Parts: sequence; C-alpha cells; structure tokens
Amino acid sequence: MARKVTTILSADLLNRDVYRIRLLLPESEHAGAEFKAGQYLDICLPDGKKASFSIASSPEAGRELELHIRHMPESEFNDSIVQHLLHQPSVEVELAMGDCTLNVDELPVDQPIIFAAASTGFSQVKSMVEHLIARASKNPIHVYWGARVEEDMYLESLPNSWAEHHTNIQFVPVVSEPEKSPGWKGRTGLLPAAIVDDVQDLTNVQVFACGSPAMVYALLDALEEQGFTQSQMKSDVFAYAPRP
Repeated sequence: MARKVTTILSADLLNRDVYRIRLLLPESEHAGAEFKAGQYLDICLPDGKKASFSIASSPEAGRELELHIRHMPESEFNDSIVQHLLHQPSVEVELAMGDCTLNVDELPVDQPIIFAAASTGFSQVKSMVEHLIARASKNPIHVYWGARVEEDMYLESLPNSWAEHHTNIQFVPVVSEPEKSPGWKGRTGLLPAAIVDDVQDLTNVQVFACGSPAMVYALLDALEEQGFTQSQMKSDVFAYAPRP
C-alpha cells in the first residue's frame, strides 16, 4: 500500500452536501494501475487521522482520482477532512484497499451483474461501471441507486446517460420517501425490495452491494430467500462489519 501526495484539482458541490473531489496522483509509470475498479483509498490528514473513501473514477482515468464525499458539519472529523480538501493545495492518500473489486477478464460473458448503491455508495459503482464500459463489456448490467429523496442521487444524469448509450445497461433509481420528492414518478420503496421484485432468476447473477451494513445485509437476506447465496455477492461491508 503506497502513500502519495496528491494535488487537489477541484472540489465541486453536487447537491446540498456531497462534494466531488478530483485529485491528481504524482507522475508514475504505473499511474493507470494504482488501483482496481471498486477499491478505496485513505485520506491522511496532517494530524495523523485517516478516513476511507471509495474511488469513483475507473483505472482508465490514469492519474486523476475522483471521490464523492458527503459533508457532515456536525462531525468535527468529517468537517476537518472537507475543510482541508476545500482550502489546501494537496493531500496525502494511501491506496488502494478493498476486495470488492471487478475483474473484467474473469467475468463469464453472459453473466448478469447487479450493482446496488445506497447514498454515496454510488461512487464505488461508478468506478466499476465505467471500467466495464471502457473494456466494452457486453454483460447485462443493472444499476440500482436507492435514496431517501431524489436530490440525494447527486449524479442521477450519469447512470441515465449510461443506459441511454449502452443497450446492455439498465438504470433503476429508487426513492424511499417520495412524498419529499415533488414530481417523482419513478420507483418507490426500499432498494432490496425493488431488486427482488425485478430479478426472477438469480442462478448466475453477480451482485455488488455498495452502502451501509444495514442495506447490504437487508439485500442479502431478501435475495437468499429467493435461493441466492452470499458467495454471489461482493461488498466491503463483509470485511469491516461482519455479522457475528
């Protein structure tokens, strides 16, 4: 695991509280192979504290890294990270970690892939889907993004664009509190229920679950009732929040 000083290229507010952070790795002959699609990095502050964030860019982006970070001003630690990224020219990172990764070369060509994202878990999904697109994968790809309200899907136009331009990609946004999303006409309810309702045959499906432990285990439980097995699901949650 390598620690590197990255240049902070930009910090753009995507909605009321999520920033898109763009970092530039130092020049290296291995710049495009620093991480695998789906991995995460640690931001290392000068006081020694660290925080983990999924890498939202695909390996094909080379030296440029993208992060999606929700600002929580009530958290002194989170706020210190965001303030550093907003006001400093550089930040140290350690990369890359995580086993919830995608290896295009090992995918059976006809295997359906379901990406289940909650909140900023979409950042991890973005890296993997853009990697599949860059590698011209023809696998059936189903992207589900669950949020309380539509505004929380801070890059909703991007997966809509994937689906529009690639016939093998389907995007299903799901809102759990539609009464707080004026004009919402899409799917409502909880993310696991939407996926279970849609997927009839789970025999050959690979699922990537990107979100909180509560969401991941709720999805796993719902799918297992339909004959799914945990070996078909990848999630960082299994490593940092294993069930007893």
